[in-house]
Amino acid sequence: MVHSDDTSGPTRTPGPAADPPGPGGATATEPTGPTEPAGETVPPSVLEVPFDGRVGPVQTGVMAIQNVFAIVGMFLFPAVLGTSLGLRPDAIAALYGATFVVTGLGTVLQAVMGLRLPIVLGPWAATLAGLVAAGKVAGPGAAFGSLFVAALVWVVLSLPVRGISVVGYLGRSFRDPMLYGGVVLIAMTSLTTVTVTNWLGTPGRPGFGPAAWVGGAVALLVSFAILALVRGPLRSMAMLCGIALGTIVYAFFTPISFARVASSPWVFTPHLFPFGLSVSPLLVVLFFLLLMTGVTNSLALYNVAAEWGGVALRGRRMAWGIFGQSIATAVGAVLGTFSTTVYPDNLAIVRTSRIGSRWVTFWAGLILLVGGFVSKFDEIFVSLPSNVIAAAAVVLFGVIAASGLESMSRVRWDQLNFLVFGPAFLLSIGGLFISEPTLAAFPLVVRQILTQPLFTGPVLLFASYLLVEKLIRPRQAARAARRAGRPEVTVPAGEERMTPA
Repeated sequence: MVHSDDTSGPTRTPGPAADPPGPGGATATEPTGPTEPAGETVPPSVLEVPFDGRVGPVQTGVMAIQNVFAIVGMFLFPAVLGTSLGLRPDAIAALYGATFVVTGLGTVLQAVMGLRLPIVLGPWAATLAGLVAAGKVAGPGAAFGSLFVAALVWVVLSLPVRGISVVGYLGRSFRDPMLYGGVVLIAMTSLTTVTVTNWLGTPGRPGFGPAAWVGGAVALLVSFAILALVRGPLRSMAMLCGIALGTIVYAFFTPISFARVASSPWVFTPHLFPFGLSVSPLLVVLFFLLLMTGVTNSLALYNVAAEWGGVALRGRRMAWGIFGQSIATAVGAVLGTFSTTVYPDNLAIVRTSRIGSRWVTFWAGLILLVGGFVSKFDEIFVSLPSNVIAAAAVVLFGVIAASGLESMSRVRWDQLNFLVFGPAFLLSIGGLFISEPTLAAFPLVVRQILTQPLFTGPVLLFASYLLVEKLIRPRQAARAARRAGRPEVTVPAGEERMTPA
């Protein structure tokens, strides 16, 4: 067992050089100390167990299950999509099974391929919105077929080949805390609809009222109290304890039925392109842009996780992560389910527990991958009240939002940097408040872009950053040097506004 105690030294397993092969025969190769590109500094690690470290089997199992519960969208999105498109109950049940399988596959790839970080993938809200809109316009067959083609494009763009990887270049750019900290703040602000909104519920839906409100409040408060007051292994299980107690309280108000578990078949048999296959060029463009939101979200959170572990990621290593994510998305489109991206609440489990072992998330992914083919296993999780799970996730989303602020605290704020971040943040979040009549005046692609802060935000932020750091700031420095009568000094982009780590 690893004890997450603030006042006593942690117990660690041997470093990667001494570790035995991991699950599936994988051998850890990442150095135990900070590894960073030449000339770049990173904060010291805040983790008690490094990325290649291990904890005991009991704690690994409990934390793996906790990671499964933390993927809020996995329990919500299939029902939302199925209801929106008028799918039959058996089609919605198959959608749940496919979502579990694809989420597990993507999570395993993040742990064992070139990225090798404690990352959990889950279904992405942006493509949920795109699939609902595209499915109503062109039918689910065209929606998922176009998503498949767009995912293949991202597979090619993220090929982890040095010198030709487009995502590798983007990854190198995202090492600046202005960018990845800013994207995290935009993401956490926009994703409150996944947590607070789902905790409070919707009139007419099961549990709406005291069951959701009180049960969710108990889950939130218990999770918060354990993280704030408890030391030792129990802290790494805070969310699981919160959900368990919140569910018990929820059941006092509204009985929880597991009839679906008893009536469901044992085995989920996936079908290739269950809704048929057709491709619309316009929808391919739409899904390419929506998948970009998942890519920027993942790149930002990769850097946040690496920062906690005292590691500065190289672009090629991040390209490996997006490559695995894109493969999972392509498989998801074939099975008729969602794209994937890094889930911030799972990443917050790493920060709050200080256990960064990628083998914990590996086992979480394996549980989902294997369990996804067992329909009764899927129905157990689906039968639990989503309001309670969403409420517990409020704590974890808050931790990630605060981590984004921590990253941006290393930015040396001046007038130009205010202009880089401020307008991009407001313009992206403002899209959430555009009225339906106004949106109806725009074409489908434009509507989806305007209402996706994780597209508009990173694009505007990155464009403003390049404009300032590559054009405006160097020219200002050159003018100042000429006025002072001294030779011009070339300063690497971003360095002049970074405080020492």
